[in-house]
Amino acid sequence: MKGVLRLTLIRPGWRVSIHPVFMSMKTEKFCRLTKWAAAAVCGAWLAGGPFIEPHAQTPPASGTATNPPAPPSKFKDFNEVVKGCERFEGLFNLYRTNDALYAEIKGGVLDQPILSPIAIARGMASAGQPLNFGDEWILVFHREGDKIQVIRRNIHYQAPAGTPLEKAVKQNYTDSVLMALPIIALNGTSPVIDFSQIYFTDFANLRMGQLDRNRTSWHKIKTFANNIELEVEATFMVGQGSSMMSSYGDDGVADGRGVTLVIHYSLAKLPESGYKPRLADNRVGHFISASKDFGSTDADSTFVRQINRWRLEKADPKARLSPPKKQLVWWVEDTVPHEFRPYVQEGILEWNKAFEKIGFRDAIGVRWQNERDDFDPEDINYCTFRWIATSTTYAMSGLRANPLTGEMIDGDVIFDASWIRYWKTQYAFLVGKPSVGAEGGPESYRPLMAAEIISPIMASKYGYGLPMPLLANRLRNQMSVGQAGVEIPELVPAEWTPMQFQLSRRLAQGRFNTCQCVAGMQPEFALAAIAMAAESKTNLDGKLPDEFLRQAIKEVVMHEVGHSLGLRHNFHGSTMLKPEEINDTAITRVKGMSGSIMDYNPINIAPKGQKQGDYASTTLGPYDYWAIEYAYKPIEGDEPAELKKIAQRSPEPDLAYGTDEDMYLNDDPYVNVYDLTSNPMKYGQDRINLAAELLKNLDDNIVKDGESWARLRRAFTVLLGQYGNGAYLAVQYIGGQSVSRDFKGSKDAHDPVTPIAGDTQREALKFLVDKILSAQAFEFSPALLRRLTEEHWYHWGDESMSFGGGINYPINERVLSIQRIVLNQCFNGSVLARIQNQELQVESGVNPIKIAEIFQMLTDGVWTEVRQDGNGNSQNEMRISLLRRNLQREHLQRLCTMVLGSRRNPYDGMYGYVVLLGGSSGNVPADARSLARLHLQDIGKSIQASLDNQNLKKDKATEAHLRDCQDRLKKVLEASFMAND
Repeated sequence: MKGVLRLTLIRPGWRVSIHPVFMSMKTEKFCRLTKWAAAAVCGAWLAGGPFIEPHAQTPPASGTATNPPAPPSKFKDFNEVVKGCERFEGLFNLYRTNDALYAEIKGGVLDQPILSPIAIARGMASAGQPLNFGDEWILVFHREGDKIQVIRRNIHYQAPAGTPLEKAVKQNYTDSVLMALPIIALNGTSPVIDFSQIYFTDFANLRMGQLDRNRTSWHKIKTFANNIELEVEATFMVGQGSSMMSSYGDDGVADGRGVTLVIHYSLAKLPESGYKPRLADNRVGHFISASKDFGSTDADSTFVRQINRWRLEKADPKARLSPPKKQLVWWVEDTVPHEFRPYVQEGILEWNKAFEKIGFRDAIGVRWQNERDDFDPEDINYCTFRWIATSTTYAMSGLRANPLTGEMIDGDVIFDASWIRYWKTQYAFLVGKPSVGAEGGPESYRPLMAAEIISPIMASKYGYGLPMPLLANRLRNQMSVGQAGVEIPELVPAEWTPMQFQLSRRLAQGRFNTCQCVAGMQPEFALAAIAMAAESKTNLDGKLPDEFLRQAIKEVVMHEVGHSLGLRHNFHGSTMLKPEEINDTAITRVKGMSGSIMDYNPINIAPKGQKQGDYASTTLGPYDYWAIEYAYKPIEGDEPAELKKIAQRSPEPDLAYGTDEDMYLNDDPYVNVYDLTSNPMKYGQDRINLAAELLKNLDDNIVKDGESWARLRRAFTVLLGQYGNGAYLAVQYIGGQSVSRDFKGSKDAHDPVTPIAGDTQREALKFLVDKILSAQAFEFSPALLRRLTEEHWYHWGDESMSFGGGINYPINERVLSIQRIVLNQCFNGSVLARIQNQELQVESGVNPIKIAEIFQMLTDGVWTEVRQDGNGNSQNEMRISLLRRNLQREHLQRLCTMVLGSRRNPYDGMYGYVVLLGGSSGNVPADARSLARLHLQDIGKSIQASLDNQNLKKDKATEAHLRDCQDRLKKVLEASFMAND
């Protein structure tokens, strides 16, 4: 029966369509309905109703049957759409004409999960940086009527298939429909859409401003059987509406009215089946892909955590040592300078030692790009080693994994050549042999950030890795203790580009993946150059020693390739060797200088009088072998049991592991960056002693006749920073605790938390009082301080102008910043509460430190001049220096705030991170308030006695300082209201 009823008896040329539901009716029933419909249509027509449409008839050809014409198509003719287009065949068939890029969505792609990595390929000095690393997108192209929906799958929640739980999960956790694009044409059954409607928008969610489609074009299009690679040259108009651009400049942008980036988009078919996921273990550090399984039978967690690793299988499973079925190859760009290529190759292939130990021969290979090679670094079919040049200094891994299984599919390494140029020129600069006209001359050295001046280690620990709200809250608690007018370190590095700031947003998702290994080594390298100059170990031509550079490059390459193999940071690794072992190459070249190359290891500088060993680690550490074994060892039979057996080795001292969140949150003095040896406190002491020794003849060692004094300022700042490093490494012992991930029942397992011994904490406190808080701590030559100048140039890129620096060196402010490191820790409410808790955590007979001891030692060290037995009183003269007055005011303010209480921090609870960090430092224990009041009274009596002593001569500044302090503490002690009551 036809689908159209011709009403020729009523009026020729008219028709009415029959709904498909009627077509399934039985003939008798349909005939009755047809009679009714005919009458109804006839009546409507006679009445002039709008229920029927005219149908133009075409006279039938002679001798042929009469058939109705096909209805007009909703879509354009496919052949007309793609006529004259450039054709690309692959996972999607693409057809390009001008700005349009038509994409044919084949049957094998429609409704199938597609992995979509996104990266910056060029522009804003941020080439190669992945944008959705750690939060990989799974897209689905789904047809809904006449449109194709671009859907981002919600992959974080699951339940057993076919169960009521699965239905509940689908109801509560939906996917996100990002776009709905009109179907332009059909090629058979395959819909065709225009990709420019997707990628000529801010699809990457950069939020840099308004994207101008007129100034946006396709930069590169490549298609393959399992993936397509698209690059869009997108121009953003970044005006006053963009706070990012106004807050963070970028020397790679000529004009903010046209910020052009090349954004690389990949659309890749998920890897073939056959890969077996491997579950993660908390005792070994790997990047993971996690999801919440509501059908999990695990009593401890509903999360399923799968480590990120490559599919590595033996070609001969029965052989003890076999090559892999598919070698993991790093393609190295030809941009790597020839003289550095051996060092890069050594760093990549060093990991083969770990794979050989578990049965793989030549698991990793290196291929050097030549003129015949045609590959895109952002193409996920290749692991590339990219050598780029920016105005910043960094190296990073851009690993990619299938978020559904954890199988890694890409592991690019980006290596910024700027840090080598920086090292070379700064080395020549500091040792007194700057190259005339060299790129990046002395004037290009940026001043240290405020956080670096306080402590480069502290800057790395608190300044380079936390989400911005979390970092802001953490710094306010750690640095200011709720007080106004206290210096706050810069929250992000001043040289970060808007893109780098945008990239840091991924950390807010709970993953600590940003690697600042190279950036933090800048002050380390500067210290090494100064030490070499003092020891006359520098080359006459001022060139960086080849062995030094070889070791440094190899270590950085090993570190970043380790990330690309799936390994996380291990900031506990540096405590493996004893201080006396660090410069013994018979040990370090076999076992490693650190337990893990995944630590941030400093440049090794031998103390004065000791033989210099290696400057950097030249091989993997024991932990690295262990982590590779857990991830890649071929296992037949009971895999969970074998993995558990491997992980049970965690209590072994050489396998100590602590990663980013351990460093941020657990107050473990053994989990640090840029420390070395099993005793971080002694390492910090050695660095302070080294800095003090180098300061003695710094101006003679660094600046020669006929040269600018500007070099001296940079060198002095680096050495002063070592006091901050030493203070930070030592102060972590106050209220510190050693944290372990060992499981119960493992051989030699440690308790999860072990308080630092009371005597060790006392030793650290005495060191800090003597070397940081005492009157003799910062004694510099007046002539040295007069010579701390800098050069100024008035042109673009001159950082001395933008930084707001002047010719005067702010020595008082910087010394106080270092001293605040001690006061911040010792008066932090969370630390004081933990010290009280530790009294209950130690066994009987152990003598834990008490908060009363801390208060007393600080008061005695800070107020030495006004104590009856203080220095200076014996000569009947009191002169308190400005450095000491600043410290005393700071100490007094902390005690006053503790007694009165502080206003509620407006950031507390704003982002939901305060509980995670242990609360605000203003919430001090009640005993601490009582002790603070007692010490205010004690200090007041000492000040009053000094003021009343008519035989004690005091200069006007000292007397004014004492009277002001006396007046302030009297008002606090007489106050009848406390802010927190």
